[in-house]
Amino acid sequence: MMEWSFEGQMEVAQAIANQWGEWMRANDVQEVVVEVEGVGARAAVSSQVLYQGQWVNSALPVELVRLGVDLRVAMGRPGGGAWTWARLSMSSSQGYKLVSDFNYDREPVLDPPYTAQDVTQELEAFPREPNAIPDWMRIGG
Repeated sequence: MMEWSFEGQMEVAQAIANQWGEWMRANDVQEVVVEVEGVGARAAVSSQVLYQGQWVNSALPVELVRLGVDLRVAMGRPGGGAWTWARLSMSSSQGYKLVSDFNYDREPVLDPPYTAQDVTQELEAFPREPNAIPDWMRIGG
């Protein structure tokens, strides 16, 4: 796990804003919405792109989607863990500003479902104080 720092968080967020904005401008895309769910080393990502008034699933290039997963790692907080769900969006009508919503306690829906091993990896990579561990992470405990 990388060392947590506010600067590291901001670097990844700025990279998303810059690269998404650049791609959107180059491809005349009006809006991008990405949802990321993760636990341990596993993540599920969905993306939608609004192009010429039509929503298209999974049209955002994988390297740009992957930046959302990188943000999860960068935002892991000492004692507070990493978020398990995020929604990132950007629209041309809002001046290509990155808008984000994070949840550190939401139970991720993965296919196949997460396992006790995934939760163990999560807590090893992103330790949490006991009062910061949601019930669904207390598998067998």
